[in-house]
Amino acid sequence: GQHRSLGSNISKVQSLKLDTSVWSNEIVQLFIMLGNDRANRFWAAHLPTAEALCPDASAEQRRDFISRKYRDGRYRLPHPYYATQDDVLQALCTAVVGPALLKTVLKFFSSSEAGLGADPAASEVAPGADLCPHTQELGPEGVYNEITQPVTHSGYLYRATAPTKLPGAKKSKEDFQRTWCSLERALLFFETEKCTEALGHIESGDLISLGVSRAQALTSPGPTERFRFSLELFLVGEKVQQLGADGPETLQAWASAIGKWFTPVSCHCLLGYEFQRVGQLRYKCMLNPERWQQAFFILQKAHLFICPTEDNGAEDSINLRRLQELSLVSPMETPEKKELLLLVEMGRTFYLQGLSRADSTAWYADIQASAGGRGNALKDQQLSRGDIPIIVDSCIAFITQYGLRHEGIYRKNGAKSRIKVLMEEFRRDARNVKLRINDNFIEDVTDVLKRFFRELEDPVFTLELHPQWKEAAEISLKPQRLERYKELIHRLPRLNRKTLAALIGHLYRVQKCADLNQMSTKNLSLLFAPSLFQTDGKGEHEVKVMEDLIDNYVSIFNIDEDQVSQMDLENSLITTWKDTQLSQAGDLIIEVYLEQKLPDCCVTLKVSPTMTAEELTNQVLEMRNVAASLDIWLTFEALENGELERPLHPKEKVLEQALQWCKLPEPSSAYLLVRKVPIGEGGCLFTGAKRETPKCGLLKCREEPPRLLGNKFQERYFVIQDRRLLLLKEKRSAKPEREWPLDAAKVYMGIKKKLKPPAQWGFTLILDKQQLYLVCSGQAELWDWTTSILKAQHDDLRPVIMRRRSSSDLAKQKFGTMPLVPLHGDSTDATMVSANQTLRRLHTRRTLSMFFPMKMHQDSLEEQQEKEVDADPVYEEVGNFSELTALELGPGLLADLSAMPPVDRSNKPAPFPKKPPDTALRSSLPASPAQSVVEPPLENPRKRSIQPPSPINDKLIQELSSVILRKNEGQPPGPG
Repeated sequence: GQHRSLGSNISKVQSLKLDTSVWSNEIVQLFIMLGNDRANRFWAAHLPTAEALCPDASAEQRRDFISRKYRDGRYRLPHPYYATQDDVLQALCTAVVGPALLKTVLKFFSSSEAGLGADPAASEVAPGADLCPHTQELGPEGVYNEITQPVTHSGYLYRATAPTKLPGAKKSKEDFQRTWCSLERALLFFETEKCTEALGHIESGDLISLGVSRAQALTSPGPTERFRFSLELFLVGEKVQQLGADGPETLQAWASAIGKWFTPVSCHCLLGYEFQRVGQLRYKCMLNPERWQQAFFILQKAHLFICPTEDNGAEDSINLRRLQELSLVSPMETPEKKELLLLVEMGRTFYLQGLSRADSTAWYADIQASAGGRGNALKDQQLSRGDIPIIVDSCIAFITQYGLRHEGIYRKNGAKSRIKVLMEEFRRDARNVKLRINDNFIEDVTDVLKRFFRELEDPVFTLELHPQWKEAAEISLKPQRLERYKELIHRLPRLNRKTLAALIGHLYRVQKCADLNQMSTKNLSLLFAPSLFQTDGKGEHEVKVMEDLIDNYVSIFNIDEDQVSQMDLENSLITTWKDTQLSQAGDLIIEVYLEQKLPDCCVTLKVSPTMTAEELTNQVLEMRNVAASLDIWLTFEALENGELERPLHPKEKVLEQALQWCKLPEPSSAYLLVRKVPIGEGGCLFTGAKRETPKCGLLKCREEPPRLLGNKFQERYFVIQDRRLLLLKEKRSAKPEREWPLDAAKVYMGIKKKLKPPAQWGFTLILDKQQLYLVCSGQAELWDWTTSILKAQHDDLRPVIMRRRSSSDLAKQKFGTMPLVPLHGDSTDATMVSANQTLRRLHTRRTLSMFFPMKMHQDSLEEQQEKEVDADPVYEEVGNFSELTALELGPGLLADLSAMPPVDRSNKPAPFPKKPPDTALRSSLPASPAQSVVEPPLENPRKRSIQPPSPINDKLIQELSSVILRKNEGQPPGPG
C-alpha cells in the first residue's frame, strides 16, 4: 500500500499473485535467508518505542512512518561502505538489477552488522565469499517447505485437568496443573520437562480457534483465585482446553507460537502482536452472496483481519469501531437454521458463522466487546459514517434538531443522575443509543457532549500542541493568525481533525441562531474552551482560539458555498417557529404543484404544523377552483425530481414531511404534488372498510444493504399483517423468514432507474436501516400494495369519507405571512419571515409541542374548537347525489332517502357558548354553486348534546364504501 508512494527508486513493490514472473527461486531464497527480522535490525535499529507502528495505524500514519524509515533512513544502522542515505538506496537498487542478487544483498547487510560487531560470524566472511553455499542445491519444493516449517516452542503452563464444553468458564487455580508443554508438529503435554511419556496431545487439525484472555487487574482485595492470563483452545467435538500463564510475556509468546502453528503463513505477520482471538470462520460477503467461504480470522484490538484459505480469496479487514450495524441473526431467519453474526461497515455486509457452537459463542462475544467503545481515548471510540465518535455525532444531531432555538443552550445544566446514566450508555455501546426528544432532555445531552471532551485522555487539541495554540492566539494580524491555525489543525491526528471540524461546524450553526438562543460566539467559547483544551476554566488564549475558529469556520476548514447554503437552509427550516411569546409561531409558505410540476400549475399556500394532507389537498383544489366531483385527489411527496412519489395518507402532517427534505443529498429535488387518482386505486384510503384477509402475494424484491435477499431482484412471497411486512419462504409457511415493522416506514411508488428494476410497476419501502425495492405485476397491484401499507400504518385513525372544508381556513390566507422567498424546490435563498402583527392579533398562539415538546403550552381556543369539530364533523356535499344511481345504489336506500325529512341544521349545538361560529367551517372565497352550503345561525346551549348518528347517513356510507371496494377489486391493470 504505502510503500508504492515512495517511488521505484526507493521501493519497488511486486504483487505475489499478479507479478508471478518476477518471483524467481533466488528472490524467494533471499526472503527466506534474510527475513524481515534481520532486515529490520538494519532499518529499525534505533526505532524509539513511541514511534513504532501498530497494526491499526491509519494510512496517514503508515505513510509518514515508512517515509521516515526508508526514504530518510532515520532509524537505520550506519553502513561502513556507504556514508549517506542516497548511497545506501543506490547500492540496493543496483543489487536488485545486478546478476548476483542473493550474494550482493546478503553481503550488504552482513557488512553493516559487522561494522558494529553485531554479528561476529558475519564479519569473518570474506568480501567475495558465497554466503549461502547450499542455496543452489535447493529446488523450488525445498524453498517452500522451508516457508511452512512448523513452529517450535516449549515451557511450563498451567493446564486444566479436564477440557470443558463451556467457553469462557472461569475455573479456579485448583483446577489447573503445572505442565510442561512442547509445541512441534503437535502440542504435547508432559508432567515435567524430563518426562518422555506425554499426558496428552493436540493436533493442529483439531484446533478451530485460539482465544487469549488478558484480564484487567483486580480492583477488589482478596486472593486471586483464577488466572489473569490464559489461553482457550477450541477443539473439534465442542471441547475447550484452557491453559494458564504466569505473566503477560509468557502468554504472548505462547499465543504467538500456537497461532503461527495452526494458521497459514499469511497470518504470521499479524500474530507477532497482541491479539484476542485467531481461528477459522465461515463467512459470506456481498461480492459472492450465494456462497459460503472459509478463512482464518484474527481479532486484534478493534480490527478483524481476514486471511482466506482459498486461492481466489482476497485479504481484507473490518474496522469494528466503524460498524453501522452489529447484530445476531436468529436461526429462524437463516436458510441454514444457524445463528449468524451480521456486520455492516460503510456499505459492506458480512455474515460470520462459527465452526462449532462453543466457538461461535466465543467469537460473537469477543467481536461485540471489541466493537464497543472502551476507554477515554479518542481512537477507542465507536465511529459514525463520517468517521467521528458516535457520541459526538448523535449529540450534535439531536441538539441541531431540537436545541437551536432553546434559550441558553449549553449554558443550562442538566440533572447529574440522568447525565451519568446517559454517559454510561454511550460508553457501553454508543451504536445502540437513540436520542429522542420524548425521552431525553436537551440540557442533559449538551452536558454529555461537554463532558465527553473534558474526560478524553488527550484533549482534542492535544497536549503536545497546546503551547503552539497559545502562541498562535497571540499573533496580532488576523490573516497570519488564521493561517497558523490551519497549520496546527493539519498537524492534528486525522480523527482529532475530523472531530474538531464537526464540533466547530455545529457551534458555528448555534451562534448563527444567537437571536433565538442568546448564545453568541463569546459565550460558546467561554463554555467549550475548558473542555476542549482541558484547562479547568483558565486561559484567555484558549478562549481566543475558540472564538477565531467559530467565527472563521468557513475559511479555516475550507467549507464551500454549497455547504454553507445548505447549512443556512437547514437552520431556516428548523428555526422558523419562533418562541410563542414572540410570534404566532407561524406557518411556512410552501409551493404545491397541481397534477404536474410546471410554473403555471404552482400554488403557494401557508402550511401550519398541524395541517394534514387532506386539508392541503382541499385548499389547493379550492384555490384553483377545481369543480367538485367524485374523483379522488391525493397529495404526493415527490423525490428525485419525480422519480419516486409517495401518496400521503389524508391524516399525515404535511410539514413534518417537508422538513425532512433538508436531510436529502439534493433538497431541491423534492416537492409536493396534488393529483387525481382513479377511485378504484386510491378510494380505499377514504373508507373504513378493512380487509377480511391480509394483503399477500408474490413480489420481485431487492434490498440495500444486501442481506438475505441479496443484491438482485428475486421473486418472494410477502404478507402484510399486524403493521408488519412478512417475508415467507413459501405461501404455506407458518413462520416468516424476515419481518419489517411498517410503523415508521415510507412507501414510494417507483424505483430508481439506476437499479434497473425488471418492470415499471415497482415501489420503494424506506425502513430504518435499509431499503426494499419491490416490483409488482401491474398498476392495480402496485396501488393495492401501496394503499395496503398506508392503511396498515394508519389503521387507528378515523377514515375520511367525504371531502370537507379544511380546518386551516382559507380566510387565514389573506392575513398570512408575507415571505421574502417561499419554500419550494429550486429556491436558493432560505430566508423566511414569520407571521405578521395582523395575523398575531387575529389568531391565538398555536402550540408547537409536536416539534418542541420541551415547551409547556395550553391548547388555544382555535385548537379546542377544531377538536370539537373533528368529534362531530360537518361535511359539505360533493357532486350530485342523483348520479349515485349510476353506481347501482339499492332501491331500498333510495326510498329511504326520499322519505327522510330535511335535516334541521339549526339545531346543531355550538362547541362553546357565546362564541362566534368556528372559522374552520367558513371560506373567505365565494363558493361555487356546487359547493354552496347554507350556514344557519348556531344556538348557544349551556350543555353540549351529542346528536345520534343518522341511520340514513350510516346506510349511505356503507353503500358508498361497498361500491368503491367492488370497483377497486374489478379494476383492470392500467396500460401505464
